Amino acid sequence: MKVCLVGHFSDALDEGLRNVAKYLGNALEENGIELKKLSISSFRKWNSVQTFRPDIMHFVLTPTTRGVITAKLISKLHPEAKTVISAVHPSLVGARLLQPFKPDLVLVQSKKSDRLFKSIGCDTRFFPNGVDLEKFKPKSQEDIRRLRDEFGVPMQSFVVLHLASMRKQRNLDAFKTIQRQEGYQVIVVARENEAGGKQLTRELKEAGCLVWRKHFPNIEDIYSMANCYVFPTIEPKACIETPLSVLEAMACNLPVVTSRFGALPGLFPEGSGLFFAEQVEQILGFTHVIKNEKPRVDTRQLVSPYSWAGLAADLTEIYEELKR
Repeated sequence: MKVCLVGHFSDALDEGLRNVAKYLGNALEENGIELKKLSISSFRKWNSVQTFRPDIMHFVLTPTTRGVITAKLISKLHPEAKTVISAVHPSLVGARLLQPFKPDLVLVQSKKSDRLFKSIGCDTRFFPNGVDLEKFKPKSQEDIRRLRDEFGVPMQSFVVLHLASMRKQRNLDAFKTIQRQEGYQVIVVARENEAGGKQLTRELKEAGCLVWRKHFPNIEDIYSMANCYVFPTIEPKACIETPLSVLEAMACNLPVVTSRFGALPGLFPEGSGLFFAEQVEQILGFTHVIKNEKPRVDTRQLVSPYSWAGLAADLTEIYEELKR
């Protein structure tokens, strides 16, 4: 099986779409797929599709209207291949006008996206993002003490963590309220090279939050220092539909308080340390429960069906079906 995976490939792995392409590509190669990775922005290399002659052309995109049209144009370089689009974070304008450009299959992550692509006659399949269960896993108390000492975070602090793009749409103002709670320490890890967000960064720091605008190669260490992970985002355009940070926090077996964002309520039942909350007051209430009542937490078990390795095996079967 030969697959051309087209996406946004970059060494700057601080953004969800890039990480999805990276992790999915690695997992497909480990599953025995002969893979060619192609950056959608490197148009000078598009003609390499003709010499590779893939069975499948798989696009990992937002996708925007322009992205769908671009995917169709690239796929014409080898029209015998079946085309697949991973709609990681769809944003289509004039969707019905895209019918001539529809792919053979769209992998969707929410009911909303499913309805959107079916409205233009696309075949769809639900296919979420995954998580590396080997990299993201619980650490020992000894390791947690060592890491907190290294980063200057007192062991007695109740650490609330969030990995964020520093945009207002992410509803990060909620962390100002959370930080005001006695004994709490909010840590926000932001993208190192992101333009803008200076005002929001300043406001969060003034409220007492720790804001680290830095890329951490071993980001699993940062998760391990937290007592819980909070994802307050509500605006659909603010994040990919299956937030990787939520999956990674769950793989580390952290309690998670999250909005009913994108794919999350369809993937996971509430319970076992996973709490759904929309309002700041609800978020606060659940963090108080986690801090004071110490409920049973088994979020790693909830997320374990969504390893990248398992998803790659499922995706290989989807490719085989398309070829037949």
